[in-house]
Amino acid sequence: MATTLTARYAANGNPIEVIELAEEALAAPANGEISVKLLFAPVNPSDINMLEGTYGVKLPLPAVAGNEGVGRVEVVGAGVSDYQVGDLVKTPSTRGTWRQAVTCPAADCIKLPPSLTPEQASMIYVNPPTAWCMLHDFVDLQPGEWVIQNAANSAVGRCVIQIAKALGWKTINLVRREELVEELKALGGDIVVVEAPDTFKQIKTWTNGKPPRLALNAVGGDSAGTLSKSLGDGGKLVTYGGMSKQPIKLATGPLIFKDLSYHGFWMTRWYANRSAQERDTMYQKLADLFANGELKIAVDKVCPLREIKQAVTAALQEKRGGKILLNLQ
Repeated sequence: MATTLTARYAANGNPIEVIELAEEALAAPANGEISVKLLFAPVNPSDINMLEGTYGVKLPLPAVAGNEGVGRVEVVGAGVSDYQVGDLVKTPSTRGTWRQAVTCPAADCIKLPPSLTPEQASMIYVNPPTAWCMLHDFVDLQPGEWVIQNAANSAVGRCVIQIAKALGWKTINLVRREELVEELKALGGDIVVVEAPDTFKQIKTWTNGKPPRLALNAVGGDSAGTLSKSLGDGGKLVTYGGMSKQPIKLATGPLIFKDLSYHGFWMTRWYANRSAQERDTMYQKLADLFANGELKIAVDKVCPLREIKQAVTAALQEKRGGKILLNLQ
């Protein structure tokens, strides 16, 4: 029986310490299965949380790490008609994506548009959909409307900037470092500023008296309070991360007098509650943006799978120019 190299963990803890390389058996595809040669996989914050044991779900251990990645179909088993050799596919996260190959049920895979490059396709499952859904699911944004976000230099934040620009919406982007300002403006951010306690006081000036109805929070703590104070009447604050590891601090006044509402967003739940058709429609729209050059995810460094500890170490660094990507071949 053939084998494949994987990056796996047998216990939760320090990500650099618990992640290890191991060989795993690779079976030939049975009825209804396909074999996929994995090409690329990113190292996402959620992957780090899974290794730590702090994510919203936990896999039975030992487990292969990675919840996002892309490969090409190499062998098609009997009874499979929806896939052909060479198809670009996203493999199931429950099997782990930090591996060189996998044999799995075809029904558990997702065929991706051929217009995507493998590198960008490997990152289409988590960050771009998170940005897309938050921009569409909570507020019916009209052309020219404003959206405000913190952690604007994060992968999701950069996707928000690019998607909003492509669809005719404007963004106010809060960051923590001055050197990010010009970079995010060049990406398409309309307003990019280093966040300060009084940032919310400038919102009406920036928006000509029409403050945002949608705020996207990945930080928590005082930063979430800044976002809530920046919203207009009936505005919605959507939280999808807590980078500060501090409780969300929200002012009572805006909640009462502006009729604000606060929501959480988890991409995993969205996938669980939506149909395959809704998912595929979203992927096609994102793929069109990638193909048109209107959306691109920056990559800071590409590491071979055999250097998994170095890759995880790099992903833990705050000052990066993009994703850490694993070259699985």
